[in-house]
Amino acid sequence: MMLAFLVDQTQQLSCTLFQSVWKKLGSKRALWEQMRGMFQNFKLESMEMLYRALLHGYEKQLPVICLNSS
Repeated sequence: MMLAFLVDQTQQLSCTLFQSVWKKLGSKRALWEQMRGMFQNFKLESMEMLYRALLHGYEKQLPVICLNSS
């Protein structure tokens, strides 16, 4: 948990992309809710991809239905 806190604090202080997204969304709560939604609904290649999608927007698509659950 301390490692997660350290990473979070480092992002807040040094990552301008993170800071821009945080400013755009207005609160940390809104930021974390948006991030949680992105993690649940999309395959993301990096945190940079996540932050850029939240900052600049992204195309919403219809879900791909998986008929074979195995």
